[in-house]
Parts: sequence; C-alpha cells; structure tokens
Amino acid sequence: MDIRLVLVGIEGGANLGMIMRLAENFEVDDVVLVYPRELDMDEARRFSAKAVGRLDNLVVYKNLDEALSPCDVRVCTTAKFSLDGDILRSTIPSYDLPSFLERYKKPCIVFGRESSGLTRDELSKCDFVSTIPSSSEYSALNLANSVSIYLYEIYKSKRKRDLVNLAEREELEQAVSIFGDIASMTLGDETKIMRARTAMRHVLFRSSPSKPEVRILTHVLRRIKRRIEGSSTKQP
Repeated sequence: MDIRLVLVGIEGGANLGMIMRLAENFEVDDVVLVYPRELDMDEARRFSAKAVGRLDNLVVYKNLDEALSPCDVRVCTTAKFSLDGDILRSTIPSYDLPSFLERYKKPCIVFGRESSGLTRDELSKCDFVSTIPSSSEYSALNLANSVSIYLYEIYKSKRKRDLVNLAEREELEQAVSIFGDIASMTLGDETKIMRARTAMRHVLFRSSPSKPEVRILTHVLRRIKRRIEGSSTKQP
C-alpha cells in the first residue's frame, strides 16, 4: 500500500514539520500540499527533526482534483460527522479505516485546514469520509495529532494482500455512474439524486467487492436503466 497524504490549506509551519516527521516514522513517502497558506518554513524545519529533507521535495498542487488523480480510493477526514442526516458527513471511525483500505494500492487520505477543516465541495470529491472518535464537547484535534492517529492505525495493520480478484476503481466508478443515471431518471430532485449517488459511492468503496460481484451489479443496473428508458419511450 502506497499512501498519499494530501494536506489542504495547511496553515502552520509547526504542523507541517511534525507531519513530515510522522511520515518518516510510519514510512509514508508521498505527502503533497494543496493551496497551502504562506508558511514559516524555518519553523517547519525545526519541528521536522530528522525528516527535514522531506520538506525540500514537497509537491504543491493548485487544486484538489490534481492531487487526488493518482489514487484508487480517496478518503476525506473530518471532525464533524452525521449519523443519518448529512450524507456527506456519514463517516467511518479511524480505527476501522485500515480494513477498508486493504484492497487498494494507492489510497489518498485528505486532511483539511487547522482552523476550518475541509469544505463540503472538498468532501464531495472523496469516496468516503472518516473521523476520529473524540469528546462531543470538543471534537477537533490538532492536525498533526490527527495525522499521527491515522498513520498509526494503518501502519499497525499492514499485511500482504491478494488484490487479483478485487474490482478496480474504474469498475466501481462505472457502477456508480449507471446508478446515478437511474437516480436521475427516477428521483427528479437534484438533492435526492446527489444523496443517492453519494450513498452508492460510499457503499461500493467501503465494501471491497470482487470483480465478478461488480460485473453482476453493473449488468443488473444497466438492465434497469434500459428498462426505464424503454418504458419512458412507450409513453404517449
């Protein structure tokens, strides 16, 4: 598993330095920034300790889509979560995340700004969302502390995986796309369509389906779509 850490709008040199050190601790070679604030790089160097060399090789992207493009699964992190009402903030806990990542070769884990986290638009670009369970009185953790918890959970669960029979990202995207078409044909309301498409994306990318399973699902979805299209053309 080759993890990419994506730091969106990072605001503090100290946090950046500590994250570089954490990347060294947990053998994560790919750390990228997306439109960072102007940072105190001297401070970053002080806090990065023996990982200071990583700061010279940081890649900065102009937008989040470019940073996510190499990844076969995209996980956004948030301190704000919803158990049922807000589909964009329907989350899995950090301690369960490693089991969801086992099937993927190149996961992206996206962290937001220290002050405000990720926007809703940024959350919508991920396949699912994760949160660190913490006090309801004060749920927001320091950015570097959040990164450390996720990297530790993933590092301790690393093991060899057989990826031969698991569906590729493109196959999952195809199933989501066809389901989205069906939702558009049957629901009408844009908000309901978005919620349905997001729910299907979350289910597929969390569940690690095999190639045969996704082929069968896609076949059924295609037939449903054709049936709906056929019935609509027959109506006077």
